[in-house]
Amino acid sequence: MGLNTAGINALLDAGRTATLWVAVGSGTTAGSQTSNERIQAVWNPASGAVVNASGTPYQFTGTPLAAATHVLFFSASTGGTFYGFKALTGDQAFNAAGSYEVTSLSITGSSPA
Repeated sequence: MGLNTAGINALLDAGRTATLWVAVGSGTTAGSQTSNERIQAVWNPASGAVVNASGTPYQFTGTPLAAATHVLFFSASTGGTFYGFKALTGDQAFNAAGSYEVTSLSITGSSPA
């Protein structure tokens, strides 16, 4: 039996205290980071098996017109452990001035039945 929404919310809320740094990248690996920086994400309480980042939009800088297809999750502002990724929707590149904005960010939990 899988977890119900209340169980998933409990686990997501427990994980909200973990420090996650987010970056923008051109793919699904740690080495695909295209943003110059990582921003420390802070998470709102879970609801409906979803946690949403607070403090968005997040502003990133990078090479003008570089690919921006994924948010990358890390344990530290530099180096650290790579935790995974989330595909971005909307604009898929930094603008001509080298800026990229992530307007919202969420993580959805699920449990196999």
